[in-house]
Amino acid sequence: MFKQYNQNQLQLLPPNLSDIINKDHIARLINHSVDKMDLSFIEDKYSTNGQRAYDPRMILKILVYGYVSGSRSSRKLSDRLKEDVVFMWLSGRQEPDFRTISDFRKDKLGDFKKIFEQVLETCFALGLTRVGKVSIDGTKIQANASKNKAIYRKQLAQRKEFIKQKVSDIIKEAEELDKQEDELYGNSTPNRTGKVFNDKEIEQAMKKIEKQKEKLEKQKKILQIKTQEIKAKERKMRKDRNSFVSTDKDATVMMMKEGYIAPGYNVQLASKKQIILGYGVHSDRNDSHLLKPTLKELEARTKRKPEIVIADKGYGNKMNYRYLKKEKITSFIPYNTYDQDRILIKNKLYERPNKPDRELERYKLTQLVRLQTEEGKQMLKRRREDIEPVLGNLKRNLGFRRFNLRGKWKCELELGLFSIAHNFKKMQNGLKRLIEYGNDNLKVIELGTVLGYSLA
Repeated sequence: MFKQYNQNQLQLLPPNLSDIINKDHIARLINHSVDKMDLSFIEDKYSTNGQRAYDPRMILKILVYGYVSGSRSSRKLSDRLKEDVVFMWLSGRQEPDFRTISDFRKDKLGDFKKIFEQVLETCFALGLTRVGKVSIDGTKIQANASKNKAIYRKQLAQRKEFIKQKVSDIIKEAEELDKQEDELYGNSTPNRTGKVFNDKEIEQAMKKIEKQKEKLEKQKKILQIKTQEIKAKERKMRKDRNSFVSTDKDATVMMMKEGYIAPGYNVQLASKKQIILGYGVHSDRNDSHLLKPTLKELEARTKRKPEIVIADKGYGNKMNYRYLKKEKITSFIPYNTYDQDRILIKNKLYERPNKPDRELERYKLTQLVRLQTEEGKQMLKRRREDIEPVLGNLKRNLGFRRFNLRGKWKCELELGLFSIAHNFKKMQNGLKRLIEYGNDNLKVIELGTVLGYSLA
């Protein structure tokens, strides 16, 4: 009635792990792509002295596939190398421990964006995307830090004021001690007259005053040190933030998309056809300040400038409109009151502001007219279909709701690994469609063959 079941069945020859894995498994695409990459900038960081190191390609494959499959922790990855057939195949059954994986990610991937660029070039070669009409959006990702460790600018200001008051009290107390000293000495002092005071009561009183003065001076020095510490924290916080966290000084307390307040980063992404073209991690919680750096990052990664930028109303302000006009980039970005103004104009209830900012009003009118056209409506629809699914895939499917690493640079590295994982998944899906449509692009045929696809 049942098929034979024997867990201890012996085998004459161990199977080739590659035969067990599905032909169209994404690990095959990752394996082939990493083998083709130029990793000389990583290999140059290794020393020729000492024991031989693990092949950096092998560890990179493990990391990328780990982020694709939802295993980010170096300890979990180390466990997968002993338990998961796909990880075993990628590693060639080698088993680097979690410290080796963690140190590789921390010490050898300083120029990680070079790897991202190579994956992106493959997407361009396949014809899956191009830099033309680019969508930009941001989301808040929680930092690996506790809200209880947060330090706010308002708190620092209150502490500074408290310390200032304490120093003022110490100065007043010191002045009072000086008066008591004058009453004991009179108009003459031992230094001036050379007179020796024999009165024990005066000597004891003077000793007591001196001790009090020393104590006050010590308290004053402690308060001065605390003031310097507060100033150092304010420098770390910078002018563009109102808070930071002691366990991750680059993180800022901000409102998460899920509706709770926590230390985090503002992650910015630029995409076209759901392929990530550029990414960035920022401590500034305001999207309106991050359009320019995101476009600069996009241009640095792709070596191309977009023709059209599409974004939501969080990016609609005068500085951004001015910048895009200067760069000769067409913008489809509604401003904050766009929906309200559109309704008021339709019902002939719109009133011009009493003291308008003429430059801003020109930009607003341009966007109002542009977004009402059929092209404008299509662009806003494109943004929803382009960038929103990217954020959804990262947060829901890949489980990217919290950083595992600390510090802006390390968090950007982690975001880069997620971006590559996302692009590989889109590449796999895109290849299947291209093969079905009979695309004879050489790169399509090469990678399609890797995944076991054949032209129709």
